[in-house]
Parts: sequence; C-alpha cells; structure tokens
Amino acid sequence: MNMLKIGLGTHLGTFSDEDSRRYEEAVTFAIRNGITAVDTAINYRGMRSERDVGAAVGALLASGEICREDVFLATKAGLLFGDVVSGLNPVRCLQEVLEPRGIGQNDFCEYDGVYQTLNPDFFEIALQISLRNLGVDTVDLHYIHLPEITRAQLTQDMFYQRLAKLLVWYEEKVKEGKIRFYGMAFEMSAMEPAEEQWHISIEMVDRIAREISGGDSHFKYIQIPYNLQYPYAATVQNQSCMGEDCTLVEAAHRMGLQVIGSMPLCCGEGFEKYTLEEMLSFAQSGVDAVNVGSRNVEHIREILRLCQNQ
Repeated sequence: MNMLKIGLGTHLGTFSDEDSRRYEEAVTFAIRNGITAVDTAINYRGMRSERDVGAAVGALLASGEICREDVFLATKAGLLFGDVVSGLNPVRCLQEVLEPRGIGQNDFCEYDGVYQTLNPDFFEIALQISLRNLGVDTVDLHYIHLPEITRAQLTQDMFYQRLAKLLVWYEEKVKEGKIRFYGMAFEMSAMEPAEEQWHISIEMVDRIAREISGGDSHFKYIQIPYNLQYPYAATVQNQSCMGEDCTLVEAAHRMGLQVIGSMPLCCGEGFEKYTLEEMLSFAQSGVDAVNVGSRNVEHIREILRLCQNQ
C-alpha cells in the first residue's frame, strides 16, 4: 500500500462546531503525516467541510510548515448547496444567492431530493465561494458532482451539448489559473452500472474536452465509489472505448485519466464484515488513489500505520 495513494475525504459528519473542530484537527494531522490530498465539496456539511479544510490548510501555510504546492486540494460543484453558518438551507440559497444572479429551479434536474445542474453560471458562483471557503487562489482539482442526475433527465444529445458548454467554462478557468485540473465525480453509474439512465460515456466526455481545448485537455480525473460492496466500476463492462466493451475504470485509463476511489469503507458499514486493512487493500487494488472519509485522528493514524507496514 502506497501512502501517496491515500487522500482524506470530508463528506461525513454533522453541521456541529464539534465536528468542525475535529475536521480541522484531522486535516492538520493528515497533512503533517504524509496525506497530502484532501477532498471536499461545496455542499458537504453546508459548506462547513470546505471551511474546515481551509482553516487547517491556512494555519499550516501561515506557520510556514507547508507551501501551497505541498497539498492537493479537490472540491466539487453541481449540486444545490446551502450555507449552514449563514442560516441558509439549499432552498434559501437558491432564492437569496442564485436567483438574483439568474439561476432558478428550472436550471436543475432532481433525483431523490438532490438537485444537480450543468449551468456554467452556477459553477462560476460555486467556484468563487469554494475558493473563498478554502482560502486559496487556485484549486488543484474541481469535479462536476453527480452529473448522472442531469443525464437521467435529458436525451443523450442534450446532455452532451450542455456538458460541452460547461467544459468550455472549465478550460477558461484553467487559463485564468483558478483551476489546475477538472473531472467528474460519479456515484450512480458506478453503483448501478446496469441502469442505462445513468450512463455517461467516458470516451465521449474526453473527446468533447479535447475538441474544446484544441488537443490535450485538462479533464484528467474521475471519482467513483469503489469498495467491497460496490466493485462494479472495475468488473462490469458498461463502457465502450475504441469500439471495445470495457469497464468504467478501463475506459478512464485508456483515456489517460486518473481514477480516484471514494467510500472505500462502505460509509462505515463495511466494518460489519471486513477489517480496515481488507477494505483499504481491496479499494487500492482497483483504482489509482483512494479518499478515506474521516474526522478521527486515531482512525487516520491507523490508516498511516497500515500504509507504513505494507
């Protein structure tokens, strides 16, 4: 197990001050001990996760312990978000933050109470907020969060047309120095690979990105749930690449993309059947790197111990 293949995820937990304190401690401990990749999203814990990451990283930068280049920060946008510190739930954020800037409910597609959009204007607002939350000028990686929700509501042609407009925005943000790389953070397409409604062609996305950029695009990553309960991204051939059927992981690798695994511990449910070492070893065997969600320093210490012993 390579320690550099482990990142820290920040999606778990409540909106509480206590969990924010624990996250700041966890992020600080992780970075000081060799976990240099931190993954978050604007909608995690009502923006608190981004702010907790920003506070921890900011303190390390201010103390001179690290340089900005020493930590790889990834965040996401696309889902309707709230701001718990300001007392704004997602509905109020839509009304008070987004609608005054021309973004309404009709810009979103909904599934099971989750609202997703590909509107570049929304991503512009979200990126500005994320940079402020994280306290940085540039994010290393910015994901389109759960694009399958929009894909399920549109025809194939309409989806890729909307996606193309968003990828134009992404390449512009790279030129502006606001984003280094971008990617797509999937969920349903990796957990329910047989469901056609969630299907997004990695080859098509890569082709569109290359056409927009005039060659080598900055579309370089995908994130997928990958664990002992959901191994399908590496076992089910639901992609086509260069005329051949292949798995989602294989398609990404053929396109030169890095595959980041999420939920390696099955959101904690895996401990009912497996050990931490078994779950981490399995997750890392199928993807390029793994984000482990934790706000527990002792949990992170155990992960590092396993890294050092393998």
